[in-house]
Amino acid sequence: MFLVKLGGSVITLKGRYRYYRPKAVHEIIKELKRKGEPFVVVHGGGSFGHIKAKEYGIPGEITESRKMGYSVIHRDMVDLNQRVMNSLIESGIRGVGIPPSVFNGNLQEISKSIKEHLDAGLFPVTFGDVYINHPDKRFDIVSGDDLVLELARKLKPSEVYFLTDVDGIYDKNPKKHRDAFLLRELNDSATFENIGIDVTGGMLKKANTVKDIAKLGSTVYVLNGNVPSRLNRINSKDFIGTVVK
Repeated sequence: MFLVKLGGSVITLKGRYRYYRPKAVHEIIKELKRKGEPFVVVHGGGSFGHIKAKEYGIPGEITESRKMGYSVIHRDMVDLNQRVMNSLIESGIRGVGIPPSVFNGNLQEISKSIKEHLDAGLFPVTFGDVYINHPDKRFDIVSGDDLVLELARKLKPSEVYFLTDVDGIYDKNPKKHRDAFLLRELNDSATFENIGIDVTGGMLKKANTVKDIAKLGSTVYVLNGNVPSRLNRINSKDFIGTVVK
């Protein structure tokens, strides 16, 4: 089996609130289906999550204004999850949504539920979500990348794919620097910059997460989700992306 992280910047337009990209998702699913293996999908929030999280100041302590923000963000993320689910089902894939907030962000419980659904022959789809941090009396966020790391630890996938809106991981932000260099293999000396309004860590956190997953034994590929055909060029000389083993 393999694990897929659908970046919010691929499945939505990050700057336009609640703007879903169904054609992009459909093309990705078509390529995933061609692999003929079970898989688990984790998707980011994009414009369904980050915009309102920033507006309401979540994560943060529980306040009256944040209570409404929590409600709005969770509603929007469930809506996005259902849209991804629709794309899977329309492609003949038995998807099932797993909301992290149901488990109060407990990564171990989320991964346990996902494994149970996977073992039952279903294709679990989970996502970055808000949750209540009871001990600290806060509203917090479990990020898609945190979920991927925990699932890699639990499920031991042979391969993990991070689909982003750029060709892989660069030595610096390719959207700001024309001389940015694509790292075909990740190295510890690279420096990374946050891109856009990602409140869960940006590319620096993603790079570190990718390294941590590779240490667990999975081969990780970071590639451009807007060119999903590259999923089927992995291990060929034509592959464009970052590989971490």
